[in-house]
Amino acid sequence: MSPHGFSERLTGEGCSKEGGGLRLTLEPRAPNERRNPLLYGLAGLGVGFLISVLLGSLTPVGVTGVARAFYVDLSEPRFWLLSLPYFAPIAASAAGLALAYRAGFITIGSEGQVILGAVAAYGLLYFKLSTIPTVLALAVAVLAAALAGALYGFIVGILRVYLGANETLVSLMLNYIAVALVNYLVAGPWQSGPFTRTEPLPDKFWVSGIAAAVIATIFIALLEALYIYTRLGVAVDSISRARRAAETYGINPGRAILAVALLAGAAAGLGGGLYMVSEQHQLLSLGKQGLGYGYMGILAAWLAGLRPAATIAAGLLITLLYNMFVSLQLQGIPASFVLAFEAVIVLSVLAFSTLARYKVVIHDG
Repeated sequence: MSPHGFSERLTGEGCSKEGGGLRLTLEPRAPNERRNPLLYGLAGLGVGFLISVLLGSLTPVGVTGVARAFYVDLSEPRFWLLSLPYFAPIAASAAGLALAYRAGFITIGSEGQVILGAVAAYGLLYFKLSTIPTVLALAVAVLAAALAGALYGFIVGILRVYLGANETLVSLMLNYIAVALVNYLVAGPWQSGPFTRTEPLPDKFWVSGIAAAVIATIFIALLEALYIYTRLGVAVDSISRARRAAETYGINPGRAILAVALLAGAAAGLGGGLYMVSEQHQLLSLGKQGLGYGYMGILAAWLAGLRPAATIAAGLLITLLYNMFVSLQLQGIPASFVLAFEAVIVLSVLAFSTLARYKVVIHDG
């Protein structure tokens, strides 16, 4: 082996001179060079679907079967409508997490906050608000769900700011507590009949997936406005990139972290409340991982480039893929291949979205 050892790099045409060769790096684009991330994301989506269809040659249904399955799903309005109730908890929690992650507050507590929001909405609607006008009851329940999530997120923020606790670990433990709370309620004071579940909400409290998606989108737009037009956006970006400079200019990092902890929790709690009134309608016993929508929100947040507005598109993509999991299996595609298709599509979108902000630079030698 040469003295340069593993520093030598192979090129497509073989090795260059010792110590030389070509290497590829990703470098940030200048602000005036940045591309439209939505267009790049759509291109990645198209490439991801194309690769998935080609992988169909390995499945029992073949390439044409996979292509037909994608077409049947994506061209069917009912498929989109059935996906919308999942959009609220996934996209809303992703928007809140986008702000938190920009501030360097790496929480994964959105799952527990979604669950707590669903519990708050159900409890109020079923036990306390059944006699007041429907619209008012729904508004109070959804706001209470957001407040429950916000307070749950605030616990993580307080422990991080004042005790230096690791927010990732703390928020994960709180997720398990939320799951345990639901399992206690459905097997104890709120249990209905011999099964571990509650009575469904009255029909008058059921709302459409479209209404839930619209409310979630409005809330996401508000978070985007807070990020762009208020001091919070400056604080969020500055404390993660130049903390000392931010403190010099009068920005309090602790307050900023508490603010994003509240907002992220409120967003996830709101999503949980909307999911309860638009899809689930009752509490059911949960496994260790909970509902899973808060964890999907983490993926959607990163897929959106940590920009609240972009979580609308990212949340819709994750929602469609989630709903597609069952649909493709019903059309004869094994579950393992469905998971592979979803991974390919997400990675393709992520790769192309990255190219909107970064460029590939080839270095010689």
